Amino acid sequence: MSQDTPSSSPHVPRDFYADLMRASQTSRAGFLAERERWLRGVPVEGREELLFEFEMLLRAVERYLNLNTVVDARDRPLVTRDFREELADVRDAMDRAIRVARHLQDPDSDQKMVFRKYVETQLADDRVRRALIEEQLDQETPPESLFVLREAFDALKNLLDHLLKLPAANLGLFQDVGKLSLREIVLNRYFRPFRPLEFRVEYDRLRSVRLLDTLVSLQEEQRTAFTTAFLGLFRLLHYLAYVDEEEQPPFSRRVRVLLALVRSEATALASWMHSELSPKAGSKSLQAATLRAARDIARETERVAREVLVNLDRDAEAPLRAAAAFTAVLRTQVVALVEALAPNGGLADGVFDELMSPQEAALRLRKDLWVYAQLCRAAESHLRAEDVPAAERALDALKDFLGYFHDGGYQLLRYGDYDAFDRFTSLLVELPWPPEGPGIRARLGEDLRRFIQTLESTFHAVSRRTHLQGRGFDRPDAEALRDRFLTTPAR
Repeated sequence: MSQDTPSSSPHVPRDFYADLMRASQTSRAGFLAERERWLRGVPVEGREELLFEFEMLLRAVERYLNLNTVVDARDRPLVTRDFREELADVRDAMDRAIRVARHLQDPDSDQKMVFRKYVETQLADDRVRRALIEEQLDQETPPESLFVLREAFDALKNLLDHLLKLPAANLGLFQDVGKLSLREIVLNRYFRPFRPLEFRVEYDRLRSVRLLDTLVSLQEEQRTAFTTAFLGLFRLLHYLAYVDEEEQPPFSRRVRVLLALVRSEATALASWMHSELSPKAGSKSLQAATLRAARDIARETERVAREVLVNLDRDAEAPLRAAAAFTAVLRTQVVALVEALAPNGGLADGVFDELMSPQEAALRLRKDLWVYAQLCRAAESHLRAEDVPAAERALDALKDFLGYFHDGGYQLLRYGDYDAFDRFTSLLVELPWPPEGPGIRARLGEDLRRFIQTLESTFHAVSRRTHLQGRGFDRPDAEALRDRFLTTPAR
């Protein structure tokens, strides 16, 4: 469905991006859905970003404790190498992960779990103590799962503090720490870190209007493949945002761990683009563009590893230079792929900031919210007047609009807004169609009235954003979009 053409599907459209992400999670979808419900109730500002940082650190520790990620065998023989520097890096990453986990933990439930842990150590009856231990390790809820992982990292950090006092840390010691850490990470029920090309609805969203409009014009298989590529590229850029350009050397040790993660997943993404994306890209020109992007990412990743990352111990500026090089190549490939998909899109070469314009995103979202409210108001008005044919036509228009909205404006919402929008969409999905009987129509009218209030409050919140200061609302343009759906012939 293009941006200008309403859908003709009689069904309420689903969120393509959420479906794609959940498909990447296979057997863990149930746990992740429960975790998503928990996250929406966490009373912490920026909770989704904290969760991203926490899982990024878990993934980074896992990758950093892999010898292929941190060791250049040509540099120093493994048997004579001292791994204290690497263990100190891991210790710093774990320390930050523990602090982030505490921010995500509800204070009341956290205190209860800490108290239960204390009681466990005081019990003389082994049967009761064993029951408490098993109850905790069952990880029946996301808070319990988070607490278990935090406790494990606390113990590992304490162990590392003592190991770092040794005169040297040999290969066997490094590998044993890796085994213990990996076990705690991969056995965690709710916070097992994402795999490469596995995405999360909580924080993996494409927030470029131009990119979203480009992807929605593709055929389904092609769209899925390119969306996966863009999500992977933006995931890497999200990692790199944690290398603070304003921080002064020496950088936090965990930066070295994050750069190893970027190197590992950039290599994996380049390989996937070469073997999986290119055959599904479509035309020969698109296949060539994806192969070029894969080659450039792989080549630059290898260069940065060979010329910059090997000097992390000797060059205080190396982390910043590595992050800048990774960022430059990833941004360049994002723009190159968009231009390959939409050759007449008007982007100048390498203009990543134009592609990711927050003002353009805010303008699009504001317009879409206004139209959404107008369509809901039309349906609610006809239901209240008991004009059933007109109400059905208005509801058809509303359902058609949802396809357009999910492909664009919905992706530009803030995470905290999703719940109300998802609940309303679910209501329309579950609604008997057409809605028959005055009771059902009356309840639907009330639901519409309440959701209109949500749309209006969200509209005003978006209008107050800094990026829209001085930008008036283009009402004629919004009315034209509304009318394209309202004038859709009845089916």
